[in-house]
Amino acid sequence: MMTGKLAALFKKVDKTKLIVLLGIVGILLIFLSSVLGGERAGKKTSAGDTAETGQSQQGYLDKTQTELQDILSHIDGVGEVEIMITLERSEEKNYVYEEKKSTDSSDGSRVSSRESLEKSCILIDGENGQKDALVQSTSEPLVKGVLIVCAGGGDSEVVSQVLDAVTTLLDIPSNRVCITQKK
Repeated sequence: MMTGKLAALFKKVDKTKLIVLLGIVGILLIFLSSVLGGERAGKKTSAGDTAETGQSQQGYLDKTQTELQDILSHIDGVGEVEIMITLERSEEKNYVYEEKKSTDSSDGSRVSSRESLEKSCILIDGENGQKDALVQSTSEPLVKGVLIVCAGGGDSEVVSQVLDAVTTLLDIPSNRVCITQKK
């Protein structure tokens, strides 16, 4: 009974109007799925992830500052050194995802097909029996700037040597390094 009413409705409507209407509905569905799908795909971080990132960031800073201080103190004329490093961004992790793609097609009176893509993070057993995401790669924090205060900061030759060492070790441009003389 219902199919008879639909068939009668389709006979009354002009074919071009029907095609235009179906096209508009299709565009709206695509737009809505991208808007709603984008919200669901947003990154969620738990308090544990944030605390872990903060600890690893501080650990990276401490380690880098200590190593840099040790190396620079061995340069002739530098003397006592204090270093402060600021970061532009913290450590980034890229996770491994499993993708499932499915396609449905129907060949009735109208040809239609539907395709869906589902991404899910691969989980592995971590410490304490909890599930952790499988990490594909990790990039170190990006250094924004370095301040070096040293006893030999007034000597231009020492400043040049320290600047070369820091820019080489941290792979940053010289305009992000400031070297001053200690009191």
